[in-house]
Amino acid sequence: MLRNVGTIRNSGLELVVSWNDRLSEKFSYNLNANFSTLKNEGARRISGQQYIDGGSAGSPADHGRLSHLQLLPRTAGDRRVYPIRPKSMPIPTALARNVPENRRSPVEPGDFAVDQNGDGVIDGDDRVVLGSYLPTYMFGFNASIQYGNFEFSVNMVGQGGNKILNRKRGQLIWTNDGNLDADLAQNRWHGEGTSDIYPSSGGLRKAWNQKMSTYFVEDGDFFRIQNVRLAYNLDDVTLAGRNLPDMSVFVTADRPVTLFTYNGFSPEVPSGIDTQTYPIPAVYTLGLNLRF
Repeated sequence: MLRNVGTIRNSGLELVVSWNDRLSEKFSYNLNANFSTLKNEGARRISGQQYIDGGSAGSPADHGRLSHLQLLPRTAGDRRVYPIRPKSMPIPTALARNVPENRRSPVEPGDFAVDQNGDGVIDGDDRVVLGSYLPTYMFGFNASIQYGNFEFSVNMVGQGGNKILNRKRGQLIWTNDGNLDADLAQNRWHGEGTSDIYPSSGGLRKAWNQKMSTYFVEDGDFFRIQNVRLAYNLDDVTLAGRNLPDMSVFVTADRPVTLFTYNGFSPEVPSGIDTQTYPIPAVYTLGLNLRF
């Protein structure tokens, strides 16, 4: 029976600072900054459960979907995953000798594997909480300056502390025409001493390596210049004894710069799950406003 029995608590801090001043008849400016934090957690366990099924990053028909858990009373968006790096060697036989055959991990060179608890087996007990898709802090800044007939403004935003599930990489095993990023193709594991980040070419197609792991979870921090505008205003202008309409010539740039480390087109994805999210374009505009 499905019921609303959980409790979620959000807490944090919000700061807003503003300052404006006129230094002369021609020169004035305005500055605004904001910063906020977010702590999101399950306030109590549900009937004694330690976690709830957080769903999957794929359709129900997608057998390669990456399921994740939401832990209670930790952050509601937590993802519990296997910490991984491709192994240059299989799990030593000495470690697996006393492990029942059905519990041995199907790992070979070039596969993902980290024995987190040191019991010689890679299973659900090796999973760790890596993070949440909810940002822990957000910030913004905007400034405007007016000097004579010139106006200039800039707006910047950013956030951090959140994680992104790179689901487009997980789709590789099930699709033959999916995009393959160059970093993965060029730096895959292909022998002793090579990459400890990406699996081998054969490993890319193995179901074992499609299990939820740190390979698919990346930092979602970003900083963006959201908008820049420069304008020149002409008022009370006459030509040949006739008054011209007030006008403003301007140039704007929307989202001209976005800085992030995530291996995808955009760090802003719904619920922190990227399934080939279309990149956010930068838009540049040159315009003329006439006021009659």
